[in-house]
Amino acid sequence: MTTENRIRWSSLVRGALPLVGRLPQVVRGHRLTNTGAVDRRYSIGSVLEDNARRHADRPALRFEGQDISHAELNDRANRIAHRLAEAGIGHGDRVGVLMENGPALIMSVAGIVKLGAVAVVHNHRLPPPALAHCLNLAPARVMIVGADAVGTWQASADLVRASSPEALLWVADCPDDRPPEGWRDLLAELDGYPCVNPAATAAVRLGDECFYVFTSGTTGLPKAAVIRHIRWIKAMGAFGYMALGLKPGQALYNVLPFYHNTALAVGWSACAATGACLAIGRRFSASGFFDEMRANRASGFVYIGELCRFLLNQPTSARDRDHAARVMVGNGLRPDIWCEFKQRFGIERVYELYGASEANIAFFNIFNQNRTVGFCPADYALVACDPETGELRRTAEGWLIRVGPGEVGLLIGKVTESYPYDGYTDQAASEEKLIRNAFESGDAWFNTGDLLMDLGFRHARFVDRLGDTYRWRGENVATTEVESVAMALAEIEQAVAYGVEVPGAEGRAGMLAFRLAPAVTVERVIAGLAEQFRNHLADYAIPVFLRQVESLDATGTFKFVKADLKREGFDRAQVEDPLWIRLPGHDTYTPLTDEHEQNLKNADLGY
Repeated sequence: MTTENRIRWSSLVRGALPLVGRLPQVVRGHRLTNTGAVDRRYSIGSVLEDNARRHADRPALRFEGQDISHAELNDRANRIAHRLAEAGIGHGDRVGVLMENGPALIMSVAGIVKLGAVAVVHNHRLPPPALAHCLNLAPARVMIVGADAVGTWQASADLVRASSPEALLWVADCPDDRPPEGWRDLLAELDGYPCVNPAATAAVRLGDECFYVFTSGTTGLPKAAVIRHIRWIKAMGAFGYMALGLKPGQALYNVLPFYHNTALAVGWSACAATGACLAIGRRFSASGFFDEMRANRASGFVYIGELCRFLLNQPTSARDRDHAARVMVGNGLRPDIWCEFKQRFGIERVYELYGASEANIAFFNIFNQNRTVGFCPADYALVACDPETGELRRTAEGWLIRVGPGEVGLLIGKVTESYPYDGYTDQAASEEKLIRNAFESGDAWFNTGDLLMDLGFRHARFVDRLGDTYRWRGENVATTEVESVAMALAEIEQAVAYGVEVPGAEGRAGMLAFRLAPAVTVERVIAGLAEQFRNHLADYAIPVFLRQVESLDATGTFKFVKADLKREGFDRAQVEDPLWIRLPGHDTYTPLTDEHEQNLKNADLGY
């Protein structure tokens, strides 16, 4: 194993030394991350109430120059909870949330979970058909919709097969906004409700559901992943107490959307742990990111890999280090830019994490090592598999085979009392993610669908994703969804979607290989695909490349063979088929030229 592919003991010791000064805090966090006490009466609401007592006047949220204290956050969450209770919402009921980043989203979610109800957090950027799919998966008794998302909601409502919400609550984005006809103005009504803590909060247990977030996992269309209070509390222990250890008054800047767990569970809980402030950005701007950091007086920020790549691609500036942030927490920082990013922007600690919304285990870089997703306290294994198909390899006796140090294997997490598997709202889909009888009769392990490299000392590095998804623009894209949208065109007989690497870009860009029906004009089909994708897919899910093929190879079980297609990508030296590209800022496709290909290889197109 080369030095690049292993963790050294001396480096671990250096990384652990800063934790010694915060030892009581670190120990408390460790206890929380290892708890399995699902019946304990403790929840997100409990944490907010504790902060309202202990840090009443300290800022809990910061947004566009305005602070909301811990006492004010708890007060408004309580009023929302009482308003929802009046509408009949109680333990286990679902309340949908559809809005852009802002304090109202956090206050709404807090009010929902204080009742023991479930906040179904939707992606407001989805096109109507995709949002309708999610609304059908997890129908809500009440919907809370931001003024910015009303149009998206109204366009989706006609496609929803599930029963309509009993109430539609609207949240203004600015003082001059007015609710649509038939909607109630949630924030305007709050003064009429008490600010006392609802009695229901004291009865909420760690094992109760708190959020549904939507994920493609590694297979199929989006599914509603179940998040329980214990997951949020574990994240609070890991990132709030053990890793960041922010002080009351310090701020962590988050511009990631709250329909992602990295923002909702990691960013929020890390601040709530110690009474720190979550500074919220409305939307990401690479050129304005550090201006926002300075304006919010942030001591750190939440990231995904794509955000870091965009920042690194900005022109160097004398102000690159002119900010107070010396720590960052998130996921997806690629090894090839890790040290360069730290050096350029003056970052001292990178708390990289690995996890999935539906996973039962997580890694986090508590010891501040370079180029690793960190350490995992749970029982996990990296096992041998076919890197193309994901098919598991077993011994003659039928048991899985663990890989050795420096080797790459499929990550699986053992399902235990301390690390249970909550799965999806769809029980059949949940069962598909489990591997049973892996190392002994009767055991059960969660299949992450991801390949990681063993770096030693229970550390690992993310390598690649298996299955029918790829990751682009920080989102999981289900190939089956892209294929079904393409196949809706009668002129296409076969279609297969997959991800390909693009130099200088995080993740994999989407590519669709398709075979035409006889006597069809390809130009018409290309235009039809562009329109079809615009109408039915989120922008991040729209393929960047198209490839017209004469035939598509399939296995004996009729699954398309994608390995060669992925390897060839858009390399015209290997591909004789016609290729098209969707350039940044465009919504149509143009034939891929030699100039395009060269610009892609030089990372000059802005992906």
